[in-house]
Amino acid sequence: MKILISPPIRFGNQFSGAMRRTLEVYSRINEEAYLCIDDGTFHFLDDNIKPLLYSFRIVKSNSTNRLKYLIGFIRCLNAAKKVDFILSYSEYSLSIIYSYLLSLLSGKPLIIFVHHVTEELRGESIYYNLLKSAFNRSLGIISLDSEEVVNEVKNLFPHKKIVTSTNGVNAKDYYTLDEKMCDCIFIGNYSERKGVKYLNEICERLNYKLCIIGNGWNEKNLPKNAVYYGFVSEKVKRDILARSKIFVFPSLYEGFGLVVLEALASYLPVVTWDLPWSRRFNEGVVKIKFDDVEEFVKTIKELLSNEEKRKMLGIRGRMFAEKMSWENAANMEKKAVMEILNSRNF
Repeated sequence: MKILISPPIRFGNQFSGAMRRTLEVYSRINEEAYLCIDDGTFHFLDDNIKPLLYSFRIVKSNSTNRLKYLIGFIRCLNAAKKVDFILSYSEYSLSIIYSYLLSLLSGKPLIIFVHHVTEELRGESIYYNLLKSAFNRSLGIISLDSEEVVNEVKNLFPHKKIVTSTNGVNAKDYYTLDEKMCDCIFIGNYSERKGVKYLNEICERLNYKLCIIGNGWNEKNLPKNAVYYGFVSEKVKRDILARSKIFVFPSLYEGFGLVVLEALASYLPVVTWDLPWSRRFNEGVVKIKFDDVEEFVKTIKELLSNEEKRKMLGIRGRMFAEKMSWENAANMEKKAVMEILNSRNF
């Protein structure tokens, strides 16, 4: 089986969770995979991510330079003609449209991966009609195994073949240190979906140091007592996690919540809302009734004052994370792909 993965993956601060998952899973799937990458951002490639690329046939493209865009697209198109199907790894408009055009021009089947249902998929995009055409052309959809996401995808595309896959973590790469520098840590870009409104409300009631990793934050929107690190390398992220006491994550909606899994692998207790997306995490996580900011604050205070309870939750969370390997995710992904390919009507 030969696969082309598109659109071009970007590195540096444009490297997303969807890109990270794609590399982790498809580097382990044991099939011949062509990978379109954005050559203009390649020099920002994280040293911890670099080994994953060795499993792919690299296709140098460009999605950030207008002059080089067409040349890069043609390279990906030439690679598309050699494969059995094209995988679109992201559900955002321009990402799917890029893969859709490759599929149309090469005549090769398209499979679309949906991490979470974006507003674009709900119709809030000038490219919505093209998106619908892409999904209609696709052989099927792979969705993360969140009941909330799967049900919404089924409602949006009731006539498509929909199968599920999952995420994972290399738990052995994460650790904890006795010396702490953050009372609480939050990892996520500045967006309403990540619960930044609630994060601000929570921090207003606390006098503890909060460390933030992600894009889009600035001096005007930073919560009280927050230290902003911006976008950091995998090595730095793991070190900051190891030097933190609690992972605070008032997110409203996640396809999976990979950063929660990384926090659990770092022996961190997690405090989050009790929402459909968080229900898969049943160890090491304290779930608060949604919108009860006072209870959220109370829980953080109790954990920060009780080291023994933090350690107990941290150990249980680590044990949970160790069961969620990328190898298992890759096996699940391969079965999902084969189920879609085998469902074709000839």
